[in-house]
Amino acid sequence: MMKRRFFLWASLATVTLGATAAEKPATIAVQPLGGVKAERLAVVKQGLEKAFGVTVVLLENRPLPKSALYAPRGRYRADTLLEHLRDITKAEHPVVIGITEKDISTTKDEHYDWGIFGLGEIDGRACIVSTFRLGARGADEAKLRERLRKVAIHEVGHVTGLQHCDDLGCVMQDAEASIATVDRETGAFCEKCKAASLKWLQEKSK
Repeated sequence: MMKRRFFLWASLATVTLGATAAEKPATIAVQPLGGVKAERLAVVKQGLEKAFGVTVVLLENRPLPKSALYAPRGRYRADTLLEHLRDITKAEHPVVIGITEKDISTTKDEHYDWGIFGLGEIDGRACIVSTFRLGARGADEAKLRERLRKVAIHEVGHVTGLQHCDDLGCVMQDAEASIATVDRETGAFCEKCKAASLKWLQEKSK
């Protein structure tokens, strides 16, 4: 069994994908978990459509699975949520991104329960983003939504095979546990990441 690789954004462009009649256009499914404000979901949908140039489908809200709850801190385990997303969504969507307003965490180094913005599996199918930490530093709702758009693009980028990028300003730059990094980014891909992501999505359309 191939071992999955994951990338997270801790405490964390425009491409056009054409499809011929013989191809099935790639789609990204947005799955709200546990209730998410409609305005926030709209920002995610519009941001992903612009960044990846594919159809983005908004699915009906589903409850967060009890199996993912880490009771000692009231957080939800991101890796368990990724498994849940793959199980509850149809394979016709090559990419599914879960959005929740609850805090999420993963294991990082010696820390079993490390709070994060999001987690995505490299060259996989699922990623998850939480708005819980995006209001840091007194951010208003507009700032939170802008951060959410960037983190969502970043995590979907991982699913399309992208790793962290060293180019300043690229949305795939590693946040390194700082919301300030997210704020500095434009929310767009560098040319290298844009081309690689487009190629991945084109392959999924065949």
